[in-house]
Amino acid sequence: MRRWFLLILMAAGISSAAAQAPAAASESDLVFAVILSRHGIRSPLLRNEEMAKFAADPWPVWEVSPGLLTPHGRRNMEFMGRYYRAYFAAQGLLSGRPEVDAPQIFFRADSNQRTIVTAQALAEGLVPGMPVTVHSLPQDQRGDPLLDPETNDSRADQQLREASIRGRLGGDGSNLAGEYRPALGALERVLLGGDGTPPAGKVSLLSLDPQRPLWSTAQRLVDAMVLEYADGKPLAAVGWGRLAPAQLTQLMTLSALGFDLNVGTFYIAQRGASDLASHLLATLTQAARGQPVEGALGAPGQRLVVLVGHDSNIVPLGRLLDLNWRLPGTPANPVLPGGAMIFELRRRHADGQLVVRTRYVSESLDQMRAGTPLTLEHPPGSAPIFVPDCSTAAPGYDAPLDRFSERLRAAIDPKLVVPEPSALR
Repeated sequence: MRRWFLLILMAAGISSAAAQAPAAASESDLVFAVILSRHGIRSPLLRNEEMAKFAADPWPVWEVSPGLLTPHGRRNMEFMGRYYRAYFAAQGLLSGRPEVDAPQIFFRADSNQRTIVTAQALAEGLVPGMPVTVHSLPQDQRGDPLLDPETNDSRADQQLREASIRGRLGGDGSNLAGEYRPALGALERVLLGGDGTPPAGKVSLLSLDPQRPLWSTAQRLVDAMVLEYADGKPLAAVGWGRLAPAQLTQLMTLSALGFDLNVGTFYIAQRGASDLASHLLATLTQAARGQPVEGALGAPGQRLVVLVGHDSNIVPLGRLLDLNWRLPGTPANPVLPGGAMIFELRRRHADGQLVVRTRYVSESLDQMRAGTPLTLEHPPGSAPIFVPDCSTAAPGYDAPLDRFSERLRAAIDPKLVVPEPSALR
């Protein structure tokens, strides 16, 4: 009885918090925001030839080369931009008039096609018809420490990097095999058909070294299937018709594990996100002061900063600050195509104090697949994020700006904050 009573209290608390959420917005004014978005739906990073040995049947052919944003993905990101336009206009941050709002928004993207075009699509939704500049290095030129995962990873001592991952696994990657056996078995049956026994010339995923190749490869293979579904491919082509949509959440636990190990291990995350966190701190400080701050993105007086990068930017920043979030139909801490971590700077009516409200926003996979236009009445999913050591119990888990800033400073390794590339200064 006590257990059920506690569950009822918890449910009541959740319902109460949900009911208070609109009121929470009315108790403060939104004065500035940073959107850290993953790019939209792309084709798989691995070529079909690289994945072929793990599957009994040929992989679907994509209309774009590996790693590029798809036309469906571009349209979905424009829908996300339209939603942001409606949301921020309703909050009073933007006017909803493109010619007025365009100068108020700063866009920055990593130098991949998928990130640059995602930023352009978001701009088309946010300020339709207006020319905007997406700040980035030239397309496909590597080296942006803010958003380029490979540049960040190059700062790590590779032996220490591997040791930091093994240390989370008790020194042996096979320790995860039992915990993830059901998901691995389900993935094998989708890949190989039948009972998951590999036909002649094919390789069982379970034959890979569990120290890491197994988990990294599983992440890539699941990613390919999730993208097939999200891009709207016929269900007969999603996992060769052997993958029920309800199974996606189970399989996505494998991709979440891959992200958590490869970029969410703290040693790696600190190298991947210290520079980003430093820019976030400077940008929020500049917005609060209304005066230039070194390292800030955008100009004083601008109201919205849109950064477009990768899952491997969001996961390390989340790990750096010990953030957790959930949305229906996903494993813990999802990083879906086009999903974003949003930091809102708000001024409370009661005392004028500036607070930071953090949340994760993303379309569901079904919304992506259907290409559903997003509105305030039919929004993407949104999960409020509690920031340890600075969030309060207020609805939205608002954190006083000074405490949020202290949390960022404590997490950043100053040695990993580097000058901007000269092409971006």
